[in-house]
Amino acid sequence: MIKTSQPDIVVTSQDGEYLMIVEVKLKDISINAQLIAQLKHTMASIGCSVGLVVTGERVILLRDSLEKYNGESIDVVGEAKLPDSLLPPADEQWKANPGMEFESRVQRWLEKLKLTASMDNLPNDLRNLLAEPIMSLLRIGEVRAAGPRWSKSAK
Repeated sequence: MIKTSQPDIVVTSQDGEYLMIVEVKLKDISINAQLIAQLKHTMASIGCSVGLVVTGERVILLRDSLEKYNGESIDVVGEAKLPDSLLPPADEQWKANPGMEFESRVQRWLEKLKLTASMDNLPNDLRNLLAEPIMSLLRIGEVRAAGPRWSKSAK
């Protein structure tokens, strides 16, 4: 049985609807079929039709076409390379924990993407992946951590 996990970053509407969920993994090797299945399950359980997996090397986009019930129509629709140079420096408070530092950097990058001009700096494959539908979700939504980051370090 696949368990529902809490995403690392969420994009929500003003009324609290999940527009996009983001799973952040520092190392690319942690991306596997189980992680994708878990993200699909989480998307279906919270009613979110767009998901991103962001690693140190790539961005993977999942989208629900809503053709089937219970997340069965969620598919990986594309991926693109993520140049490290695109990410801003991390908040100083996370410097001792590389995973949380990377998560913080990804959140700040998504917040920055809300500005239309920042799309111009993206490589073509990443610009195509994050085309207008995704950018619209970022612009209208609030990008935030899905939960307290400090709780992860207490484990």
